[in-house]
Amino acid sequence: MISIPLSKQLTISADDLLQQHLLILGATGSGKSTSAMTILHGLMSANQTTMIIDPTGEYQHLPNAVIAKLGYNAYIDYEQLTGDDFNLLFGVTDVDMQEKLVDALTSLKIQKNIIGQPGIYKKINRPWQDFEEDIKRLYHYPQPVDISLLPEQLRQEYAIPVDDFDLIGQEIDEIGFKKCLPLIRRIKRLINQPRFQHLFHMPITDETSAAVTEMQTDVMYLLRLFASHKSDHKILVIDCSIFTDNLELGKVLVSLLTTALLREKQQLKHSVLVTVLIDEAHRYLMADHLETTGIFRIAREGRKLGLFLMVTTQSPLDLAPQLLGQFGHYLVHQLNTASELAQLPVLQEYAQQIVHENIGQALLAGNNFVTPQLLNIQMVAEMNHQTATPKFF
Repeated sequence: MISIPLSKQLTISADDLLQQHLLILGATGSGKSTSAMTILHGLMSANQTTMIIDPTGEYQHLPNAVIAKLGYNAYIDYEQLTGDDFNLLFGVTDVDMQEKLVDALTSLKIQKNIIGQPGIYKKINRPWQDFEEDIKRLYHYPQPVDISLLPEQLRQEYAIPVDDFDLIGQEIDEIGFKKCLPLIRRIKRLINQPRFQHLFHMPITDETSAAVTEMQTDVMYLLRLFASHKSDHKILVIDCSIFTDNLELGKVLVSLLTTALLREKQQLKHSVLVTVLIDEAHRYLMADHLETTGIFRIAREGRKLGLFLMVTTQSPLDLAPQLLGQFGHYLVHQLNTASELAQLPVLQEYAQQIVHENIGQALLAGNNFVTPQLLNIQMVAEMNHQTATPKFF
Protein backbone atom coordinates (compact mmCIF):
# COMPACT_ATOMS: atom_id res chain seq x y z
CA MET A 1 0.00 0.00 0.00
CA ILE A 2 1.32 3.46 -0.94
CA SER A 3 1.57 5.77 2.06
CA ILE A 4 1.73 9.56 2.00
CA PRO A 5 2.98 11.34 5.15
CA LEU A 6 0.85 14.48 5.27
CA SER A 7 2.06 15.46 8.72
CA LYS A 8 4.07 14.08 11.61
CA GLN A 9 0.82 12.85 13.11
CA LEU A 10 -0.85 11.38 10.02
CA THR A 11 0.28 9.11 7.22
CA ILE A 12 -2.50 8.21 4.82
CA SER A 13 -2.79 5.75 1.95
CA ALA A 14 -2.96 7.10 -1.59
CA ASP A 15 -6.11 5.04 -2.12
CA ASP A 16 -7.89 6.72 0.80
CA LEU A 17 -6.74 10.20 -0.26
CA LEU A 18 -6.92 10.18 -4.05
CA GLN A 19 -9.51 7.68 -5.23
CA GLN A 20 -11.89 10.55 -4.82
CA HIS A 21 -10.78 13.68 -6.67
CA LEU A 22 -8.98 16.01 -4.24
CA LEU A 23 -9.62 19.75 -3.98
CA ILE A 24 -7.01 21.80 -2.12
CA LEU A 25 -8.41 25.17 -1.03
CA GLY A 26 -6.99 28.23 0.66
CA ALA A 27 -6.26 31.92 0.46
CA THR A 28 -3.04 33.16 -1.15
CA GLY A 29 -0.01 32.11 0.89
CA SER A 30 -1.91 29.64 3.08
CA GLY A 31 0.12 26.62 1.92
CA LYS A 32 -1.89 25.04 -0.91
CA SER A 33 1.08 24.42 -3.17
CA THR A 34 3.11 22.97 -0.29
CA SER A 35 0.31 20.48 0.39
CA ALA A 36 0.19 19.50 -3.26
CA MET A 37 3.96 19.02 -3.38
CA THR A 38 3.91 16.88 -0.23
CA ILE A 39 1.36 14.56 -1.82
CA LEU A 40 3.19 14.44 -5.15
CA HIS A 41 6.45 13.64 -3.39
CA GLY A 42 4.81 10.65 -1.73
CA LEU A 43 3.48 9.43 -5.06
CA MET A 44 6.80 10.00 -6.82
CA SER A 45 8.69 8.11 -4.11
CA ALA A 46 6.35 5.16 -4.62
CA ASN A 47 6.84 5.36 -8.44
CA GLN A 48 3.25 6.34 -9.10
CA THR A 49 2.74 8.35 -12.27
CA THR A 50 2.12 12.02 -11.66
CA MET A 51 1.70 14.99 -13.97
CA ILE A 52 1.49 18.73 -13.42
CA ILE A 53 -0.28 21.05 -15.83
CA ASP A 54 1.75 24.17 -15.04
CA PRO A 55 0.27 27.30 -16.62
CA THR A 56 2.84 29.70 -15.11
CA GLY A 57 6.18 27.86 -15.23
CA GLU A 58 6.49 27.68 -11.42
CA TYR A 59 7.39 23.99 -11.30
CA GLN A 60 10.30 23.73 -13.72
CA HIS A 61 12.86 23.29 -10.92
CA LEU A 62 11.28 20.27 -9.24
CA PRO A 63 13.62 17.33 -8.67
CA ASN A 64 13.18 14.35 -10.98
CA ALA A 65 10.92 16.39 -13.25
CA VAL A 66 10.63 15.87 -16.99
CA ILE A 67 9.95 19.42 -18.18
CA ALA A 68 7.99 19.82 -21.39
CA LYS A 69 8.01 23.57 -22.00
CA LEU A 70 5.55 24.21 -24.79
CA GLY A 71 6.94 26.40 -27.53
CA TYR A 72 10.52 25.72 -26.43
CA ASN A 73 11.44 22.04 -26.12
CA ALA A 74 7.93 20.64 -26.68
CA TYR A 75 5.02 21.28 -29.00
CA ILE A 76 1.46 20.19 -29.71
CA ASP A 77 1.08 18.30 -32.97
CA TYR A 78 -1.97 20.02 -34.42
CA GLU A 79 -2.54 17.04 -36.72
CA GLN A 80 -3.61 15.09 -33.63
CA LEU A 81 -6.21 17.65 -32.62
CA THR A 82 -9.85 16.86 -33.28
CA GLY A 83 -12.40 19.15 -34.88
CA ASP A 84 -13.74 19.96 -31.42
CA ASP A 85 -10.21 20.90 -30.35
CA PHE A 86 -9.86 23.32 -33.26
CA ASN A 87 -13.23 24.87 -32.50
CA LEU A 88 -12.09 25.42 -28.91
CA LEU A 89 -8.74 26.78 -30.06
CA PHE A 90 -10.30 29.36 -32.36
CA GLY A 91 -13.26 30.15 -30.10
CA VAL A 92 -15.99 28.88 -32.43
CA THR A 93 -19.34 28.48 -30.67
CA ASP A 94 -21.83 28.71 -33.54
CA VAL A 95 -22.84 25.15 -34.48
CA ASP A 96 -22.98 25.79 -38.24
CA MET A 97 -19.58 27.48 -38.19
CA GLN A 98 -18.14 24.62 -36.11
CA GLU A 99 -19.19 22.19 -38.84
CA LYS A 100 -17.70 24.42 -41.53
CA LEU A 101 -14.35 24.56 -39.73
CA VAL A 102 -14.24 20.77 -39.37
CA ASP A 103 -15.18 20.41 -43.06
CA ALA A 104 -12.41 22.84 -44.03
CA LEU A 105 -9.82 20.80 -42.13
CA THR A 106 -11.00 17.61 -43.83
CA SER A 107 -10.84 19.30 -47.24
CA LEU A 108 -7.25 20.43 -46.65
CA LYS A 109 -6.28 16.88 -45.65
CA ILE A 110 -7.79 15.56 -48.89
CA GLN A 111 -5.95 18.15 -50.96
CA LYS A 112 -2.60 17.40 -49.30
CA ASN A 113 -2.78 13.63 -49.05
CA ILE A 114 -5.22 12.40 -51.74
CA ILE A 115 -4.95 15.01 -54.47
CA GLY A 116 -1.27 15.48 -53.61
CA GLN A 117 -1.20 19.12 -54.59
CA PRO A 118 -0.52 22.33 -52.64
CA GLY A 119 -3.27 24.86 -52.00
CA ILE A 120 -6.92 24.44 -51.15
CA TYR A 121 -9.47 21.80 -52.11
CA LYS A 122 -11.87 23.53 -54.50
CA LYS A 123 -15.50 22.57 -54.14
CA ILE A 124 -16.89 24.81 -56.85
CA ASN A 125 -17.96 22.57 -59.78
CA ARG A 126 -16.69 19.43 -58.02
CA PRO A 127 -19.10 16.46 -58.31
CA TRP A 128 -20.38 15.01 -55.05
CA GLN A 129 -19.37 11.55 -56.24
CA ASP A 130 -15.72 12.61 -56.63
CA PHE A 131 -15.74 14.15 -53.15
CA GLU A 132 -17.22 11.01 -51.60
CA GLU A 133 -14.54 8.87 -53.26
CA ASP A 134 -11.85 11.20 -51.89
CA ILE A 135 -13.33 10.90 -48.40
CA LYS A 136 -13.23 7.09 -48.60
CA ARG A 137 -9.52 7.21 -49.46
CA LEU A 138 -8.72 9.51 -46.55
CA TYR A 139 -8.03 6.79 -44.00
CA HIS A 140 -4.46 7.82 -43.26
CA TYR A 141 -2.90 11.22 -43.80
CA PRO A 142 0.79 11.37 -42.86
CA GLN A 143 1.43 14.77 -44.44
CA PRO A 144 0.47 17.73 -42.23
CA VAL A 145 -1.79 20.32 -43.76
CA ASP A 146 -1.03 24.02 -43.93
CA ILE A 147 -3.52 25.54 -41.49
CA SER A 148 -2.70 29.01 -42.78
CA LEU A 149 -4.95 27.98 -45.70
CA LEU A 150 -7.96 27.59 -43.39
CA PRO A 151 -9.45 31.04 -44.16
CA GLU A 152 -9.32 30.43 -47.92
CA GLN A 153 -10.63 26.88 -47.52
CA LEU A 154 -13.50 28.06 -45.33
CA ARG A 155 -14.82 30.08 -48.27
CA GLN A 156 -15.01 26.88 -50.35
CA GLU A 157 -17.14 25.27 -47.64
CA TYR A 158 -19.89 27.76 -48.50
CA ALA A 159 -20.18 26.46 -52.07
CA ILE A 160 -23.83 25.90 -53.04
CA PRO A 161 -25.44 24.48 -56.22
CA VAL A 162 -27.60 26.58 -58.50
CA ASP A 163 -29.18 24.18 -61.01
CA ASP A 164 -26.96 21.08 -60.89
CA PHE A 165 -27.35 19.22 -57.62
CA ASP A 166 -24.82 16.57 -58.60
CA LEU A 167 -22.20 19.24 -57.90
CA ILE A 168 -21.17 20.36 -54.42
CA GLY A 169 -21.56 23.93 -55.54
CA GLN A 170 -21.54 26.33 -58.44
CA GLU A 171 -21.19 29.57 -56.52
CA ILE A 172 -20.25 30.79 -53.04
CA ASP A 173 -22.95 31.71 -50.54
CA GLU A 174 -21.40 35.09 -49.81
CA ILE A 175 -23.96 36.03 -47.16
CA GLY A 176 -23.24 32.85 -45.19
CA PHE A 177 -19.51 33.25 -45.67
CA LYS A 178 -19.54 36.80 -44.30
CA LYS A 179 -20.56 35.36 -40.92
CA CYS A 180 -17.13 33.71 -40.84
CA LEU A 181 -15.17 36.95 -41.15
CA PRO A 182 -14.61 37.41 -37.36
CA LEU A 183 -13.41 33.78 -37.19
CA ILE A 184 -11.09 34.32 -40.15
CA ARG A 185 -9.58 37.40 -38.51
CA ARG A 186 -9.06 35.36 -35.32
CA ILE A 187 -7.38 32.52 -37.22
CA LYS A 188 -5.07 34.86 -39.11
CA ARG A 189 -4.15 36.80 -35.98
CA LEU A 190 -3.21 33.64 -34.09
CA ILE A 191 -1.35 31.72 -36.78
CA ASN A 192 0.79 34.77 -37.56
CA GLN A 193 2.05 34.95 -33.96
CA PRO A 194 5.55 33.39 -33.63
CA ARG A 195 4.72 31.85 -30.25
CA PHE A 196 1.61 30.21 -31.73
CA GLN A 197 3.81 28.85 -34.51
CA HIS A 198 6.30 27.54 -31.92
CA LEU A 199 3.50 26.00 -29.88
CA PHE A 200 2.13 24.01 -32.82
CA HIS A 201 5.44 23.37 -34.60
CA MET A 202 4.43 25.41 -37.63
CA PRO A 203 6.85 27.08 -40.06
CA ILE A 204 8.20 30.23 -38.36
CA THR A 205 7.47 33.41 -40.27
CA ASP A 206 9.30 35.85 -37.97
CA GLU A 207 13.08 35.35 -38.12
CA THR A 208 13.57 37.63 -35.11
CA SER A 209 11.44 35.48 -32.81
CA ALA A 210 13.03 33.74 -29.85
CA ALA A 211 14.89 30.57 -30.76
CA VAL A 212 13.64 27.18 -29.64
CA THR A 213 15.75 24.17 -28.84
CA GLU A 214 16.58 21.94 -31.79
CA MET A 215 15.34 18.85 -29.93
CA GLN A 216 11.59 19.16 -29.56
CA THR A 217 9.12 16.54 -28.38
CA ASP A 218 5.45 16.14 -29.19
CA VAL A 219 3.66 16.61 -25.87
CA MET A 220 0.97 14.15 -26.97
CA TYR A 221 3.68 11.49 -27.12
CA LEU A 222 4.74 12.35 -23.56
CA LEU A 223 1.15 12.12 -22.33
CA ARG A 224 0.82 8.71 -23.96
CA LEU A 225 4.16 7.55 -22.55
CA PHE A 226 3.43 8.58 -18.96
CA ALA A 227 -0.13 7.25 -19.13
CA SER A 228 1.02 3.80 -20.24
CA HIS A 229 4.26 3.17 -18.28
CA LYS A 230 5.62 3.48 -14.79
CA SER A 231 7.35 6.83 -14.55
CA ASP A 232 10.68 5.74 -13.01
CA HIS A 233 10.12 8.08 -10.04
CA LYS A 234 9.72 11.10 -12.32
CA ILE A 235 7.06 13.80 -12.59
CA LEU A 236 5.91 15.09 -15.97
CA VAL A 237 5.58 18.89 -15.87
CA ILE A 238 3.87 20.46 -18.88
CA ASP A 239 4.83 24.13 -18.80
CA CYS A 240 2.15 26.21 -20.55
CA SER A 241 3.62 29.61 -19.69
CA ILE A 242 3.92 30.50 -23.38
CA PHE A 243 0.52 32.19 -22.97
CA THR A 244 0.78 33.26 -19.33
CA ASP A 245 -0.10 36.83 -20.33
CA ASN A 246 -3.27 35.76 -22.15
CA LEU A 247 -5.67 34.07 -19.77
CA GLU A 248 -8.22 33.21 -22.44
CA LEU A 249 -5.70 31.31 -24.53
CA GLY A 250 -4.24 29.85 -21.34
CA LYS A 251 -7.65 28.42 -20.50
CA VAL A 252 -7.92 26.92 -23.98
CA LEU A 253 -4.45 25.39 -23.72
CA VAL A 254 -5.17 23.76 -20.34
CA SER A 255 -8.46 22.39 -21.67
CA LEU A 256 -6.77 21.01 -24.80
CA LEU A 257 -4.13 19.21 -22.73
CA THR A 258 -6.53 17.74 -20.19
CA THR A 259 -8.88 16.63 -22.98
CA ALA A 260 -5.95 15.03 -24.82
CA LEU A 261 -4.89 13.17 -21.66
CA LEU A 262 -8.41 11.84 -21.15
CA ARG A 263 -8.50 10.77 -24.80
CA GLU A 264 -5.19 8.92 -24.43
CA LYS A 265 -6.46 7.06 -21.37
CA GLN A 266 -9.62 6.06 -23.21
CA GLN A 267 -7.64 4.66 -26.15
CA LEU A 268 -4.89 2.83 -24.26
CA LYS A 269 -5.38 -0.90 -23.77
CA HIS A 270 -2.78 -0.96 -20.99
CA SER A 271 -2.29 2.05 -18.77
CA VAL A 272 -1.21 3.02 -15.27
CA LEU A 273 -2.87 5.11 -12.58
CA VAL A 274 -2.20 8.79 -13.15
CA THR A 275 -2.60 11.69 -10.72
CA VAL A 276 -2.84 15.12 -12.34
CA LEU A 277 -2.18 18.35 -10.47
CA ILE A 278 -3.66 21.57 -11.83
CA ASP A 279 -2.35 24.38 -9.64
CA GLU A 280 -4.19 27.69 -9.16
CA ALA A 281 -6.97 26.34 -11.35
CA HIS A 282 -9.17 29.41 -10.75
CA ARG A 283 -7.15 31.16 -13.47
CA TYR A 284 -7.92 28.53 -16.07
CA LEU A 285 -11.46 27.29 -15.47
CA MET A 286 -13.74 28.04 -18.40
CA ALA A 287 -17.16 29.30 -17.34
CA ASP A 288 -18.72 28.84 -20.79
CA HIS A 289 -19.51 25.31 -21.98
CA LEU A 290 -18.04 23.92 -18.75
CA GLU A 291 -19.18 20.35 -19.36
CA THR A 292 -17.10 20.02 -22.54
CA THR A 293 -13.86 21.36 -21.03
CA GLY A 294 -11.00 19.02 -20.18
CA ILE A 295 -10.89 19.65 -16.42
CA PHE A 296 -14.59 18.95 -15.98
CA ARG A 297 -14.46 15.86 -18.18
CA ILE A 298 -11.58 14.40 -16.15
CA ALA A 299 -13.47 15.21 -12.94
CA ARG A 300 -16.53 13.39 -14.25
CA GLU A 301 -15.04 10.56 -16.31
CA GLY A 302 -11.44 10.14 -15.12
CA ARG A 303 -11.75 7.86 -12.10
CA LYS A 304 -13.02 4.84 -14.05
CA LEU A 305 -9.98 5.24 -16.34
CA GLY A 306 -7.50 5.47 -13.47
CA LEU A 307 -7.13 9.24 -13.83
CA PHE A 308 -7.26 11.16 -10.56
CA LEU A 309 -7.49 14.91 -10.27
CA MET A 310 -5.84 17.14 -7.70
CA VAL A 311 -6.80 20.79 -8.04
CA THR A 312 -5.69 23.79 -6.02
CA THR A 313 -7.64 27.03 -6.01
CA GLN A 314 -8.07 30.01 -3.72
CA SER A 315 -11.78 29.69 -2.97
CA PRO A 316 -14.67 27.25 -3.46
CA LEU A 317 -16.44 30.21 -5.09
CA ASP A 318 -14.02 29.81 -8.00
CA LEU A 319 -15.67 26.54 -9.00
CA ALA A 320 -19.07 26.15 -10.60
CA PRO A 321 -21.37 24.03 -8.40
CA GLN A 322 -21.44 21.15 -10.90
CA LEU A 323 -17.63 20.98 -10.85
CA LEU A 324 -17.34 21.45 -7.09
CA GLY A 325 -19.69 18.49 -6.69
CA GLN A 326 -17.23 16.18 -8.45
CA PHE A 327 -14.70 16.38 -5.61
CA GLY A 328 -15.06 13.86 -2.82
CA HIS A 329 -12.11 14.98 -0.69
CA TYR A 330 -10.96 18.39 0.53
CA LEU A 331 -7.77 19.72 2.03
CA VAL A 332 -8.87 23.13 3.30
CA HIS A 333 -6.36 25.79 4.26
CA GLN A 334 -7.42 29.17 5.59
CA LEU A 335 -10.57 30.67 4.10
CA ASN A 336 -11.67 34.12 5.20
CA THR A 337 -15.32 34.72 4.31
CA ALA A 338 -18.67 33.23 5.24
CA SER A 339 -19.69 32.99 1.58
CA GLU A 340 -16.71 30.72 0.86
CA LEU A 341 -17.46 28.44 3.77
CA ALA A 342 -21.13 28.28 2.75
CA GLN A 343 -20.06 26.41 -0.39
CA LEU A 344 -18.86 23.53 1.81
CA PRO A 345 -21.86 22.56 3.97
CA VAL A 346 -20.10 19.47 5.31
CA LEU A 347 -17.55 21.75 7.02
CA GLN A 348 -19.87 24.37 8.49
CA GLU A 349 -19.29 23.30 12.09
CA TYR A 350 -15.52 23.71 11.51
CA ALA A 351 -15.83 27.23 10.12
CA GLN A 352 -14.07 29.00 13.00
CA GLN A 353 -11.26 26.47 12.89
CA ILE A 354 -10.74 27.08 9.16
CA VAL A 355 -10.81 30.88 9.48
CA HIS A 356 -8.13 30.82 12.20
CA GLU A 357 -5.77 28.30 10.62
CA ASN A 358 -2.10 29.20 10.48
CA ILE A 359 0.03 29.00 7.35
CA GLY A 360 0.62 25.33 6.53
CA GLN A 361 -2.38 24.08 8.51
CA ALA A 362 -5.24 22.37 6.69
CA LEU A 363 -8.43 20.51 7.51
CA LEU A 364 -8.66 17.14 5.76
CA ALA A 365 -12.26 16.13 5.06
CA GLY A 366 -14.34 14.07 2.67
CA ASN A 367 -16.05 10.78 1.97
CA ASN A 368 -13.29 8.60 3.44
CA PHE A 369 -12.87 10.71 6.59
CA VAL A 370 -15.72 10.40 9.05
CA THR A 371 -14.21 13.07 11.27
CA PRO A 372 -12.30 15.92 9.58
CA GLN A 373 -8.73 16.22 10.85
CA LEU A 374 -6.68 19.38 11.37
CA LEU A 375 -3.11 18.84 10.13
CA ASN A 376 0.16 20.72 10.12
CA ILE A 377 1.22 19.79 6.60
CA GLN A 378 4.72 18.36 6.40
CA MET A 379 6.95 20.39 4.07
CA VAL A 380 9.30 18.41 1.84
CA ALA A 381 12.35 20.62 1.40
CA GLU A 382 13.53 19.04 -1.84
CA MET A 383 10.20 19.77 -3.57
CA ASN A 384 11.20 23.33 -4.37
CA HIS A 385 8.77 25.44 -6.38
CA GLN A 386 8.58 29.15 -7.07
CA THR A 387 5.43 30.18 -5.22
CA ALA A 388 6.87 31.86 -2.13
CA THR A 389 5.86 35.47 -1.52
CA PRO A 390 8.77 37.87 -2.28
CA LYS A 391 10.24 39.64 0.77
CA PHE A 392 10.79 43.41 0.96
CA PHE A 393 13.95 43.07 3.04
